[in-house]
Amino acid sequence: SPRLTRRVTSRRAHHHRDMDADDGADARRRGRSATARDDRVDGGVDVEANEVADDVTAARVASPFASHQARMAHVRRELTRLASEEPYYDAKVWRRTPYDATPYEILEPSRAYVCAPDVDAEDARALLDRLRTSVADGWTDFVAVDGASANAVTSGVKDGAPVAMQRVEPLSLTMDALGEPLRVGVDVEERPLWGIDCYTREAILSAISVIDYYAGAENRARRVEYLQKRLLPTLHTMGEDGWDMVAVARAVQASAEADGDVHAARASHALAKAVESIDDAGDGQPKTKSRSRKKAKVNPKDRDAAVDVPTTTSSDGTEDAVKVEDAVPVDVVNVATDDAALIQAPVDPRTNRAHFRIHPKGTGVVCVNKNGIKARTFVHYYAGEIYSPWRWYERQDAIKKCFPNMELPSFFNITLERPESDERGRHTIFVEGMHKGSFASRLSHSCEPNCQTVTFAKDGKLALGMFTTRDIAYGEEMTWDYSCITESAEEYRNAFCLCSSPGCRGSFLTYSGSGAFTAVMKKKHGFLHRNAILFKACSSPVTQEDRDALYSAGIRECALENCPDWVVKWAVLTLEYIKLEERELPQALIDLPSTNLGAYNEIGAKHETIGVIATRFTNLVVTLDKIRRVLSAPGQRRAPFFRILSDDEIIDHLWSGNDSIFNRIVAALLASEGARKHAKASSSREGATSTVSLVGADVATKELLQRMYACGGTIERRPSSPAEARARLLKVSEVLRLSGAKHARAADCLWFYGNTINWFTYEKFESVISTPVDIADVAAECSASLTTTRKVPQMFQGKKENMLRKKYGTMYVWGQLVTWFKQTIYSPDASLSADRRGTLSLPDPESAYGGAGVKYAAPERRALLKLLRNGFDVMWPTTTPWSFKNPSKSYGSPMFDEALRQTYPNEYTSSANDGKTLAELLDELQKFIA
Repeated sequence: SPRLTRRVTSRRAHHHRDMDADDGADARRRGRSATARDDRVDGGVDVEANEVADDVTAARVASPFASHQARMAHVRRELTRLASEEPYYDAKVWRRTPYDATPYEILEPSRAYVCAPDVDAEDARALLDRLRTSVADGWTDFVAVDGASANAVTSGVKDGAPVAMQRVEPLSLTMDALGEPLRVGVDVEERPLWGIDCYTREAILSAISVIDYYAGAENRARRVEYLQKRLLPTLHTMGEDGWDMVAVARAVQASAEADGDVHAARASHALAKAVESIDDAGDGQPKTKSRSRKKAKVNPKDRDAAVDVPTTTSSDGTEDAVKVEDAVPVDVVNVATDDAALIQAPVDPRTNRAHFRIHPKGTGVVCVNKNGIKARTFVHYYAGEIYSPWRWYERQDAIKKCFPNMELPSFFNITLERPESDERGRHTIFVEGMHKGSFASRLSHSCEPNCQTVTFAKDGKLALGMFTTRDIAYGEEMTWDYSCITESAEEYRNAFCLCSSPGCRGSFLTYSGSGAFTAVMKKKHGFLHRNAILFKACSSPVTQEDRDALYSAGIRECALENCPDWVVKWAVLTLEYIKLEERELPQALIDLPSTNLGAYNEIGAKHETIGVIATRFTNLVVTLDKIRRVLSAPGQRRAPFFRILSDDEIIDHLWSGNDSIFNRIVAALLASEGARKHAKASSSREGATSTVSLVGADVATKELLQRMYACGGTIERRPSSPAEARARLLKVSEVLRLSGAKHARAADCLWFYGNTINWFTYEKFESVISTPVDIADVAAECSASLTTTRKVPQMFQGKKENMLRKKYGTMYVWGQLVTWFKQTIYSPDASLSADRRGTLSLPDPESAYGGAGVKYAAPERRALLKLLRNGFDVMWPTTTPWSFKNPSKSYGSPMFDEALRQTYPNEYTSSANDGKTLAELLDELQKFIA
């Protein structure tokens, strides 16, 4: 579930002294030897004297960074390179004040979980019951990884693994060892914290690399240590001044001097000088290039994952990575004088910084215990208000509808997963810690965290706890990896990470459209494959073997309660896919092309697979919960959603019915010639009427119709089987194909119908409307810009209160079951009409002759064949001449048959069509195209 940025802070202020020496002090120091002088001045490091002495003796020093000019030139070059390599948070407005804090009610450990206020009594009982567990006290879901494996995982995982891999010993949890939670004010403190993006992190490291001790690739570890041990802990103390990089650098310098750390003091001075020389002073006259935005790839295979980097637009309109000497012009403001004249006064140049920006990231938690916090320490319960999955997503849907401009709502949610080993099996509970909980919900995200959430059992109940995964030093921020998946590319782009860690991924979310989540699914679990699963589930009984498979996977009472057999069957068939993906995904990841982020190795692919499969199980359980919600509504039907057409129904649909495909193609042909039938077939049981007379048809049309009718033998005889009905349509298709180019569309249309074996329709369920959700807390958090009144969408009948109610439409069950791996789509059935276009709904026969002037020659036909060969479960383009109204609501196609064959080869590979695959059928169709 999306766990998004938190806008929560308190306010503090610190004062810092400016370490820059005046001209007189510089003159007094000038000429003193940097090697013969005492590095200590009043117990500190005389950094300024070092700086001046370095400049004076530049000619005698071998270092390429002996002068200020040389140092700045190096930093400029590095920033130019970084502009095209590192994610850059190019906010529309650079915010330089902390976010306001969100108050919360502290929940004591004895009542760490309370039902949300808009959860009804029945659902509340079910939620509290799901917290009960049969696993022994002390059980945890903690998975430890040794150092060697963790290194291999880190180096072999792209896009950020959904599962945080920790270098710690296994967590042996006993109730005695659990201990008391950490205490606010004694062990930890909530503070307004600041963060930097990947570009700024590397800019800092580049700025301090001009100091010999930190210079060169071989000393990157030293630069990182400075960032983590010196700069970030100081940044966490800065309060309202945290935005100012120079102030931070000077504070670090002062601290380093006090500690006698000459290297860190000089590095801090170099950093401050770089900011002042490049960002604040502009390093010369500003150029005339205007600032713009450009997308840089985080993953070349995923354009949706692009993030912003600094660019410039040249006078010729081309874009290039911004050079640091192209300083941003100083902003000006108009100031009225006493005589009403307008003059221009410069704005503080620090507010125009582009390369060394620090951003507020909300309230975080910092270790204030002078002795630090040891690894595997129990931090606190992750407490909060609890929701069932269906109610949680009703809440998310309402928030999105009421606040459509909200990019990243302020949530503190996490999922509590029941263990598969529990007697009643898996389920998912959503925990919202925004307004009720503990300080554990205030920990910020980090791509390299020092804490981890753990589900554990205590006193026969499940709970979520936060534990440290390594020793945490005094002043260090406490963080954890949100390990969250988003289905929205826009949400992924907006979730810019400011964790400041050397291994930052650029976003605190993982995008489910990335390669890890689609490597197998695209090939083995496309739209038609998922419909094939539902088709089989609605037409096959549940066996004991099925129930055993579900039980072994932890899909038991909690997940399956009150589900009809066809839903249980769907669950076991979907489980089969999950197991297939678990087997095939590691190799599929290894086979992905290498990118600038590297390639998957064996261990990395294995652990990435663990995270993907865990997400699949969660989505399976959540989907079952949503479906059960709809099927449990009063008066709701519980029979299978799909109904397989009988042989008689298929015969009527293809040939014998009044509105059969054959009769509709005949009517379309006559209409195109300005003619019409004088009489229709009298009965679907007797075939076409024997007294058909034509009005307005010319001789050629009449002769063509006679040949078409002759394909059925005697006109009265009804096909004896679906196979015979298909054979007749294929004969008619051949007749039309030999009758000229104007009949090519009709011939191809009948060819698709004639080569379709499996047909089904659906039985609509009753719509279900939920009770209103309570989102007053979100409204209170939103700014006025997000709560402005707007026209209420027609789907809510013009009533704002209806936006707080979820409507499950008549085909919601179909849409949700075939998009079970996604949970944030408001109406999963809304896209069914488009997705079925050509894949399950074949073209309307009427469109075979409609659309005057629409081309359907060899190029268009070859393009359609190419589409089907490249991805047979992709909807047909709207640029084709076909319509797909499908008034009979009968679904099937050769492509769907192929999906059935691929998914269940034992059941659906038959002698029909001589057992030909889709590829072989398309080869036959190819021969008909000139």
